[in-house]
Amino acid sequence: MTDYRSIEAQLANEASPSRRLDIIKVALCPPEPQLLDTCVLQNLDWVDRTIEARGDQWSEEHERELKQRFGIELADDLFDLGTLYKRFEYEGGYPWLVCNAAVEEAHMLKGSKGESVGQLIQFLIGHQEDWVSDAYPGIAKGLLLAARRARISPLILRGLGVTSPEEVADVRGPLSFLPDRGDRLVASHALLANIPVILTTDRRTFWAHRQRLLAFGVQVMRPKELLDLYVPYWDALSAEFSRRRASSSAARE
Repeated sequence: MTDYRSIEAQLANEASPSRRLDIIKVALCPPEPQLLDTCVLQNLDWVDRTIEARGDQWSEEHERELKQRFGIELADDLFDLGTLYKRFEYEGGYPWLVCNAAVEEAHMLKGSKGESVGQLIQFLIGHQEDWVSDAYPGIAKGLLLAARRARISPLILRGLGVTSPEEVADVRGPLSFLPDRGDRLVASHALLANIPVILTTDRRTFWAHRQRLLAFGVQVMRPKELLDLYVPYWDALSAEFSRRRASSSAARE
């Protein structure tokens, strides 16, 4: 559990703004980036279209309507996903990744829904491709949308008990506890690309097997869990920038 009082004491006693920022990032920044599964991409598309049609604020009436329509748990996921989406948009970037498996599954969606989800994926891919190489050191971003077979370190494959990348998502492979092939492909992308989190709104697959995936070093999170981690991080950053503005104003006086 994070010791917020200890972090506040460290920040209060640190005179260097850059070192304070380092303390905040190390202690409070949630694990980044997060790989989006197909279910959360579809929900995110719905959120994006709803926000565009109704505005950023969810009215109490709208919240009641969504809870009656989708159930409390999914409705809360949609609200929290919308909050994350708008905040990342405000910050000018998304710590979210998509992979070939999600792209392929989106192509199976028909009609206007498939077109809309596809456009959202391409939007996120555009941001993904704009990342500088050291945005997230250690993440093999190039594996996620590779157009040809990628070379994976034999040490990584050996650690997973396989000899080829394809075996990771095979029905007899290390992810065989995931019944859906698409989910196994998404999880294999997370494992091989060293992505720490899979973000999902599907409680029947990824969420149900989160402990099994955690044993591989991959956390499965719902939007609420992720938002709960980001709020104190954003609050600390806001307090730090307020402190800098106050210090700058005092120096001018």
